[in-house]
Amino acid sequence: MRIMASDKAGGRGYYSPDEPADTNGSDNSIPMAYLTLDYQLQPLTPCPNSKESMAVFEQHCKMAQEYLKVQTEMALLIQRKKELVVELDQDEKDQQTTSRLVQEHKKLLEENKSLATYYQKCKKQLDLIRVQQHKRHAS
Repeated sequence: MRIMASDKAGGRGYYSPDEPADTNGSDNSIPMAYLTLDYQLQPLTPCPNSKESMAVFEQHCKMAQEYLKVQTEMALLIQRKKELVVELDQDEKDQQTTSRLVQEHKKLLEENKSLATYYQKCKKQLDLIRVQQHKRHAS
């Protein structure tokens, strides 16, 4: 059975899956490969009476399948690259946040140490004032 798509794609047809041109054993992969290709990359319908035409057609089908496989792999790799760029951006933001928080923590520790020293100084002064006041009241 030959199905022609002469009203589509300017007179080019596609080979039916039940004909011998199905070279990879998958009945649906060759027609799908044709239909997803750009018009100028689609295999021409072979002349069924010519072994050379059939061989060229089968070779073209294999190349079309390989082309689609490579295009799919490229699309997947491009998508993965985008995901990795997003991850990298997030990691960089996280690293900046971590760095900022480490700096802030260091500053707060220094401030805490300074306040603790000031507290101890004030406490000693208060104790000294209390001792002096106690001596005044006692005399």
